[in-house]
Amino acid sequence: MAEGDTGGRPEPDGGDPPQDDGTPADPRSPSPSWAELGRIAGASITVLAALGGLVLGVRAEQRADRAERQATEAGRRSFAEQVDFYQTTSDVVVTNGAPHVVYVRLLLPGRKLWWRLGGLPPCRQVSVPRASLRAGMRARFPSTQLTDADLSSLVLEFTDPDNRSWIRGRGGALGPSQGGPAVRGPGVVDLGESWNRSTQAAPVCGAP
Repeated sequence: MAEGDTGGRPEPDGGDPPQDDGTPADPRSPSPSWAELGRIAGASITVLAALGGLVLGVRAEQRADRAERQATEAGRRSFAEQVDFYQTTSDVVVTNGAPHVVYVRLLLPGRKLWWRLGGLPPCRQVSVPRASLRAGMRARFPSTQLTDADLSSLVLEFTDPDNRSWIRGRGGALGPSQGGPAVRGPGVVDLGESWNRSTQAAPVCGAP
């Protein structure tokens, strides 16, 4: 065999062959440019700004709704404040100083008895003799016995223009009625008493 014979195996040209030492190729991709980072940041800011605007819009709408409800409630209460009643030794006087008709009834909550007075016009009042209240109830329900002490517990129930019912208690306390609005229409305990058909000008009136 001649010197330098490799046994018939050709050797590759170009020097030593590459050696595989198990080292992986560099997987890193090129870093994003500053322009790309700027676009990403700008998009994020836009999304955050949109979300912030949405939250602020919802809160503003909630505040507006709350203010509207408060204004409506204040208007209703302002109307109700103009309807009042008081008692003297002989009469129960109901006054409507509001600019609309109110539908009223006198109520004895503890006895579950009432006298429906019907509609009281604006700037008018009605004086109801206490004796007539007792007589009217006795005529309608003969077994019912009422005294002046019972009538001292009278309260006034009436409706506002939105058909919301209010209670005016003894001492002038005012609040929403829990028993439902006073029913409109002729009084069920009227019995033709003159006091329920005639009214007088109210000395205090909120509208002409």
